[in-house]
Amino acid sequence: MNGQLNCPSMGAGLGFAAIGDSKDDKWYKPILSVDTDSNGDKHVYKAFRFSQGLLGQYFRFLASHEFGMLGKVEHLDFTPSQISRGPDAVPTINYRLIEGTPIKRIAAKSEVPEYFFSRLFSDVKTLHRHGVVHMDLGNSGNILVSGEGQPAIIDFGSAIPLVWLPSKVQSWARRKDLLGVLKLWHRFDCESMPPMLLEYYHKYYRKNIYTPKRFIKALRRWVTGDAVTHDLSGLTTVLSLFFGLFFLISFM
Repeated sequence: MNGQLNCPSMGAGLGFAAIGDSKDDKWYKPILSVDTDSNGDKHVYKAFRFSQGLLGQYFRFLASHEFGMLGKVEHLDFTPSQISRGPDAVPTINYRLIEGTPIKRIAAKSEVPEYFFSRLFSDVKTLHRHGVVHMDLGNSGNILVSGEGQPAIIDFGSAIPLVWLPSKVQSWARRKDLLGVLKLWHRFDCESMPPMLLEYYHKYYRKNIYTPKRFIKALRRWVTGDAVTHDLSGLTTVLSLFFGLFFLISFM
């Protein structure tokens, strides 16, 4: 297991209290663990750290939202399958592990499979035809290379159903996904990009600073002249999370 997480296996007989924790993990990030069932299949267990109070409500929303998004696409051969949830009061989801390696590690060894990104580009269009935009495909950690050299897409926490969006915003969201793929393609295997897609990438790709975290980082660098990026405070993180929630709810 290389791709979806970096944590020890849990063993059989999972209880949510037994999910491993690390003092180095940030409090707002979910805890990821792996369990092997009686059939020998490995499953990812994703649990948020808070289940009570306002944060608990928010994290339960996140778990419920990602569960719903995965449920819409789990039948595709490049997404996680066998999706399920824990008790309603506990912000957790679990799904079958996709055995794979993040594309960044593969590219570092110059081992990107032939036609990998063209297949990924096609898979994202398939995702859109099934009514879901991922919204975080420019993150190389969300793209895995399977043992057979096929692309896989994980982490649907930022995904949105296209039906939620007005028609013009749908077009923007689809383009954002495709530009995320082109960003990775350009970064890791630029030589194989068709000229038309390369031109499209240069014409439309813009680095996104329109999130609370990135905006505050950019503002701080402008004010202080400090080019070094540091972790933001917990308060800023909470504000970022609630801005994200507000964005999602605004389309419901």
